[in-house]
Amino acid sequence: MKRRHLFAAAAAPWLPGRSGAQPGRLPRVACLSAASRMDPVAFVHLRRYLAALGWRDGETVLLDEHHAQGDAGAVPRLADAIASSVPAVVVVTGITEARAVMAATAVPVVFLQVVDPVRLGVVASFARPGGNVTGVAASGEMLWGKRIEILRELLPARRTRLAVLSNSANPSHGRNLADIAMHAPRYGFVPDTFPIGRLDGLDTVLASAAGHDAMLVPHDFVLFPNRRGVVAFAAAAQLPAIYENRFSPMVGGMASYGADLRDNYRQGAIYVDRILRGAHPSDLPVVQPTRVELVANVAAVTALGLSIPVSLLARADEVFE
Repeated sequence: MKRRHLFAAAAAPWLPGRSGAQPGRLPRVACLSAASRMDPVAFVHLRRYLAALGWRDGETVLLDEHHAQGDAGAVPRLADAIASSVPAVVVVTGITEARAVMAATAVPVVFLQVVDPVRLGVVASFARPGGNVTGVAASGEMLWGKRIEILRELLPARRTRLAVLSNSANPSHGRNLADIAMHAPRYGFVPDTFPIGRLDGLDTVLASAAGHDAMLVPHDFVLFPNRRGVVAFAAAAQLPAIYENRFSPMVGGMASYGADLRDNYRQGAIYVDRILRGAHPSDLPVVQPTRVELVANVAAVTALGLSIPVSLLARADEVFE
């Protein structure tokens, strides 16, 4: 078993109110994502929200970003490197990163988007996380049934072959596939799963999915940083696709249904702020998203030879022209 790097108040003399504090010493916040460095949306928003709370990189805090470039096997090594730097807080995106950091260190951890963190063993309960970990959950609901329903509203009944992109290295995707398998027949779709495990295999997987009638694209540390490529493929293949969150319709994807993750990053920044000011993760309940949104891109829908029903357009929380 690895030696854990223990966190203690005495090891963080910069914390407010500590006797012997050293005002010139800046707290270090390490950020870990299994995704690519080329499009770190989560940390861009996190930095902005932290700055609004007074934590500006290089002035009042030191922010370190670590990216596994879509290689889940690299995450534990990055977690060990982070632990060796003895940060004040570690911010992680999903479950893969959370588990790796928990195994490497006992410093406070704030996660930004973990589906069902209790079931996955990250926290003891939502109200009382226990240990050194807390954060913001991803939507606890399996929303694939709703996404499939939206596809059916957009597509004629004769279109039935549904390509499902999936990363088997992501612990959440088993539940996703089960939910899709349960709901797809109800709406006349036959799901066909296309596994993707690494960034360098994405083009091959997408080529295999061509020829289907529609596609489901999850939010994932391999797929999300390459969402522009996935969106471009779907447009070129005339493949209607629905995504988990707004960041894909923003770059030309057809539609999304899910939580607005910008709020996750805002809530995560609030928890980092509270921990830097002396709070302990065990006293900070896990935040659960309460709102999901439907986002549509009219130009993308039109380019596919489809039209958005008035009933669907009326339900949309945001429409990109």
